[in-house]
Amino acid sequence: MKQKSMELFEGFLNTGIRYFKWVILAALAIILLTGIYKVDSSEVAVVLRFGALTGATPEEQIKQPGLHFSLPSFIDEVVKVPVERVQVLSVGSLYGSGDLMGKAIQSNGYVITGDSNIVRMNIAVKYKISDPVAYALRVGNISEALQGIVSGEITALVSGTTVDDVLTTEKSTLISKTMKNAQAVIDRVGLGVTITNVELTEIAPPSEALEAFNNATTASVRKQTLIQQARDYEESTIPDAQAQAQKLIADANSAQADKVAKATAISEQFMALYEQYKRNPSVVYNGVFRTRVSEVLKQSGATIVVPETGGKGTRLILPNTGTAQ
Repeated sequence: MKQKSMELFEGFLNTGIRYFKWVILAALAIILLTGIYKVDSSEVAVVLRFGALTGATPEEQIKQPGLHFSLPSFIDEVVKVPVERVQVLSVGSLYGSGDLMGKAIQSNGYVITGDSNIVRMNIAVKYKISDPVAYALRVGNISEALQGIVSGEITALVSGTTVDDVLTTEKSTLISKTMKNAQAVIDRVGLGVTITNVELTEIAPPSEALEAFNNATTASVRKQTLIQQARDYEESTIPDAQAQAQKLIADANSAQADKVAKATAISEQFMALYEQYKRNPSVVYNGVFRTRVSEVLKQSGATIVVPETGGKGTRLILPNTGTAQ
């Protein structure tokens, strides 16, 4: 009886061991299958084994798109990194809902400008992952780190800028400088990301001063419009004035040349007549006298008889070219 019981126990034990082997093999197969993972075309992956990065070289550390194998999840942690996707982070630490002024000013968020005014800013940061390894090692706090860096940089810049400039003309300068300064800090601490753009999605003054700020903005826009209109008028008027000035100068030069030419001709004619007069004064005198009197008669239209001296002798009759009266 005792021997039979032993045989039954041994048979049961052998059966259990045989099935246990199959269970172990099935568990191992399941574990091996769960270790297979896929990396998409827009991402890469790194494997952390007990929290430490696997691979001795960057090529071994970064898993490219395709199928890969890792140890069970309690040993290996696979971190997939979307290197091709532009990610957007909202930095709302400087902007809160509701009225800024009041008891909740600290919790609502604000920035103090260089002229001691207050504004709120809501910022959107767009970035891409440039170093998958550095990003994977900090994936748990990357958003918090980026928020702190961008908030700190734009706060420092706004603190040196007047509120009017912040709300109007200096927005693009603030964005570009924030990107540059924040990226320098990111590279220095090694976050493994590259900022592609920073947007001021919302910027507003305190609600109590909103109307005054709106009026200031309108006045600034009006000022720029008037300046542009003045420049346009200047660009259209000055060329016309210059053209008119050139025409007046040209006309004056032409008139001058004409008068000088006429005066020169008269002078030369007079000098020639004077030379003849010096040689034969009486002939020239009578000729000039007749010519001038003839011109007078043509204008008057009357016949004039000029007697000789004393009224005796031959009379000098000058012709009348007009109609006799």
